[in-house]
Amino acid sequence: MLKAMNNLKPIIISGYYGFGNCGDEAILMAMIQEFSKFITRDKIIVLSQQPEKTKYLYKVNSINRLNLFSIINSLRHAGFLVSGGGGLLQDVSGKGFSVLYYLSLIFLARLFKVPTVVYGQGIGPIIKTFNKKLIKWAFNNVNLITVRDEQSKIILKELDITSENITVNADTAFLIKKREITDKVKKKYGLEEHSSRVDNALRIGIIIRNCKNIANDYDKKIFEFASIADYLIEKKQADVFFIPFQPDTDIPIIKDIVQRMKHSKAKIIEEELAPDEVLYLISKLSILIGMRLHSIIFATITAKPFIAIDYDPKVKNYVHSLNLPELLINVNQLTVKNIDNKLKYINVQRDIIESGLKIKAIQFEQEALSNVQSFYHFIEKKYLRKESENN
Repeated sequence: MLKAMNNLKPIIISGYYGFGNCGDEAILMAMIQEFSKFITRDKIIVLSQQPEKTKYLYKVNSINRLNLFSIINSLRHAGFLVSGGGGLLQDVSGKGFSVLYYLSLIFLARLFKVPTVVYGQGIGPIIKTFNKKLIKWAFNNVNLITVRDEQSKIILKELDITSENITVNADTAFLIKKREITDKVKKKYGLEEHSSRVDNALRIGIIIRNCKNIANDYDKKIFEFASIADYLIEKKQADVFFIPFQPDTDIPIIKDIVQRMKHSKAKIIEEELAPDEVLYLISKLSILIGMRLHSIIFATITAKPFIAIDYDPKVKNYVHSLNLPELLINVNQLTVKNIDNKLKYINVQRDIIESGLKIKAIQFEQEALSNVQSFYHFIEKKYLRKESENN
């Protein structure tokens, strides 16, 4: 068995990697962490926007995600293509190319007879009829499908995906463990263990992103965020931290908010932190106000109460899976009053919320491990047994 594992052909991983998105990088970090337990890292090939950076960060091989020649050459020698994880297949945000891109990779893998796994993905929303037909064709020709939530499976069934190998587990990011940030960063933001503010300070993190709802009414939304941050500092005596999850896109909107604030005490985390370091940072908060799905997942892992800003069905679906709909607030209902009401609810229910999150974090970690186990059993069935029979 060990000899067969050593002879395993390379695994190609495709996803939204190399764009500096903390959530997607957390997924990749967890996948590499788990895959490297049964295959050496030099046999893991990641398709990345910044392949050299990906190589450096994760000690794996990486090629440019748009270099067709390199992709085809890698597929010729690959054992498997892993498509995922994250919300790759949706056509309501971005420029609409993501569905075509990820499905074209599945098509190429099929062309070169490379077994394909859809791994821990969140599916949808899918609006365009053409995209629905493409997904139906592609997914009915892959070997294994694992999705991160029940809603994704429902969408696949609605698209008439006939595969019996669809399993619902959890987001792969639940497998990462927090890593302490440097003393220099701790000191810069007042996070030292012996800081005079540590014991009594209310630390509130804010993680936002631009989206259609904000872009369509930008000035008003920015003013509301600024008013909320001012309120937290002035009335709640809170230390407020703006944490960019994707610096290139998040920092501009954060700076616009800070410029409109009355108080200058809000802190912007400027360092480019790895996902496990961001997880550590969130563990040091009292409460998180987050838009991005993985910010809420990180709050779950660290059992931190949160207010989730509902801007996308995936956020709403996830918070409902935690049985905590009271912690949701729609992006169009962001006001100081509504945030204050959520904070009052958290203050009363904190112990119940934290204990519930701890239970869910354990459950989802085990479900995320099931993704790995499903993939391993698939490899064993498709490759290792075949190797054993040939020997």
